[in-house]
Amino acid sequence: MSFRRGIRQDDFREALEALAQQDGWWRDVLADPSLIIGVRDEYLNVYWQGQSIFKVSFKGGKVTATTHEKYLLNPDLKDQISLVDGTFAFGKAEQRMLTREYEGAMTLDKLKRAASLYSGREKEGVHEIATSNLSVVDVEIAINASGVPGVERNLPRMDLANFETTANGLDLVFWEAKTFSNPELENGDIVGQIADYQKVIDLHKTEIDDSYRCVAKNLADMAKWSNGHRNVAAAIGAVADGAKLNVSSANVGLLVYDFTAVQRDRKDDDGKTLKHRVIESLTKVGVGRERIKFKGTPRGLTI
Repeated sequence: MSFRRGIRQDDFREALEALAQQDGWWRDVLADPSLIIGVRDEYLNVYWQGQSIFKVSFKGGKVTATTHEKYLLNPDLKDQISLVDGTFAFGKAEQRMLTREYEGAMTLDKLKRAASLYSGREKEGVHEIATSNLSVVDVEIAINASGVPGVERNLPRMDLANFETTANGLDLVFWEAKTFSNPELENGDIVGQIADYQKVIDLHKTEIDDSYRCVAKNLADMAKWSNGHRNVAAAIGAVADGAKLNVSSANVGLLVYDFTAVQRDRKDDDGKTLKHRVIESLTKVGVGRERIKFKGTPRGLTI
């Protein structure tokens, strides 16, 4: 199966629910709605600004969590380390790692600060959009493009997925996010990228539908376990309860942000702005104008 999402093991879900009632890292994650929980295939990624600070799995009947060692590097380090005769004097440096033991929300805050060092404007914007739109169900979405004619197997990940209430019911909408300065907007590569997403979604509609039904149930459960700290949009609750979800390759959009009014209004020799050119090119591959959003800042960008 090329696309699969969801925590389907009853034992795993029950263990997560039990862990949520105990003091510790999982309870702190659930209590922090600024963290995004990405539901994968029988594991979770906990994201801060595009960086997975926890991978949560179920092994040997227990919930286990891992993090990359780079996120344990103390973000408060200030000292210079001497290079003497070709050797760095690590022994004279202050404590380099955050802690050996998880010490509550303070440790979680330091992990977030450390992870921020590896982020960038695009991922920061995606995080802002995802945490301010309760209908978002997923981030960093990889779909295997193997076997799809004309599509590179290593297709870049889509940035966001959300449930949208429309006149025809509930749509699953995928969004690609770019800063205004991203060269893929100027050189037109974004058109091919979105066209490839459309082809892959067409091929895997059934798997995608099944996956996001399970994800909706998982997210609704986590909201219940969070003691009121997390909420899901009514659309997610409806899908969790069995409402029809429309999956279509037509529902792929583009979000562009991080620009000034001067940049927005700058025209080329033909008198067209970048926004005009992008909209013109994307509508040719079937992207609706309502699925192309430009906003100077990601704050308040509604999807």
